[in-house]
Amino acid sequence: MTSKPNIVFMLGDNVGWGDLGCFGGLVPTPRLDKLASEGIRFTNFNTEAQCTPTRGALMTGRMPIRTGTFRVPLPGEPVHYGLSPWEYTLADLLSDAGYATACFGKWHLGHASGRIPTDQGFDEWWGISESSDEADYTSHPMYPPEFPRPKIKASIKGQPFEEVEDFNRETRPFMDEKITEKTIDFIRRAASDNKPFFTYVPFTNVHPPMIPHPDFENATQSTKAAPKSIAELDYRAGQILDALDDLGLTEDTIVVWASDNAAGTLLSEPMGSSGFWRGTFGGGWEGSIRTPAMVRWPGHIPADVVTDEIVATYDWYPTLAALAGVGDRVPTDRPFDGLDMSAFMLGQSETSGREHFVYLGTDGEVISIKWKTMKVHFRYTESTSWIAPYIKPQIPMVCDLISDPHETIDLMQADLTYGWVIGAALRPLIALNQGAQQFRHVQVGEEDFDGYD
Repeated sequence: MTSKPNIVFMLGDNVGWGDLGCFGGLVPTPRLDKLASEGIRFTNFNTEAQCTPTRGALMTGRMPIRTGTFRVPLPGEPVHYGLSPWEYTLADLLSDAGYATACFGKWHLGHASGRIPTDQGFDEWWGISESSDEADYTSHPMYPPEFPRPKIKASIKGQPFEEVEDFNRETRPFMDEKITEKTIDFIRRAASDNKPFFTYVPFTNVHPPMIPHPDFENATQSTKAAPKSIAELDYRAGQILDALDDLGLTEDTIVVWASDNAAGTLLSEPMGSSGFWRGTFGGGWEGSIRTPAMVRWPGHIPADVVTDEIVATYDWYPTLAALAGVGDRVPTDRPFDGLDMSAFMLGQSETSGREHFVYLGTDGEVISIKWKTMKVHFRYTESTSWIAPYIKPQIPMVCDLISDPHETIDLMQADLTYGWVIGAALRPLIALNQGAQQFRHVQVGEEDFDGYD
């Protein structure tokens, strides 16, 4: 046992608010349901518009517009995307505090040297640097032979990464199994060294191509791939939790399980469920923003708690740092958007401290802002397709999430006096912009850098 708690952060890929059993989903997820009952289940956890933005927010505690990770790079775009070297990630912070750190799974925050996980605070990494769909489109008969073939990569801090295996439709079904195996192996090694550990486990399910692991072909009554993939996610989480039990680490480990984005919709089939919320991936509605999340730390975080307090992805950074007793290491030399919610999670405060959530599009423009129980839409999609165009109303749409959780009634259409809600929603955005001005010109190493914001 160490003096600092271990941290295991499991991240599902495109798991919708209504996909898990404890959120009303139809697919049995007994292990995640039990995990949720042993800690806090968040019904108002808010994510970013795409994979890269959410992962950037998680790693930095900052809105993706600040870090340049506000959209997923398109295939063939320049290699120098992702987190810049001057970002101080959660892994950097915990590593500097004496933690063993590892990432196993999908990174999606850079694939060039200098921007992979072991350049960003992790001691070791195994996984894919880009999106899971690379396993699919490279199998197209017209895929140019001179184009690169995606690889599964591995690296150790201080050493160049290696390409260890092809990433294609044959290896895709076994990714989460291998991620879990490597996670458990790392936890065992860290435990034997009597060293606190931070294990970041970004799974690949349920992102397309959804090619179920053979062991889960008959896991559900559905013939669709998504339910089978969700069943596997539940099982893999259970394997990691069992390993903590077997090693006697459960009481000393903070476990977080969350999703990076809402469920999406392809032409072929739905990828998941938004529950009773309107919208899917990227649309700006609650079903586009809310995803399942839960946290457990026996003896510290109260059990069997369900909360509708607003929580954002970038809040995990300062919160986990505080729970680990190293909150004083959180950066103060740049705009920081995450809120320390440790008092709330420890049951010492009735509120999370967050009253708003700003949802940005992949072009950096505001889509919607949630303020308390009200919601202002500056843009929105009418279709559930994840590539649907945005509609920009002349006057922003105002919704009341209590009386109208499906966001079908525009209060501004009924009564223009609701315009004050727009002002209230814009206040945090204005405050964020004003607070960034003091960091407009800083020095990074020997080079000047103009504009953290």
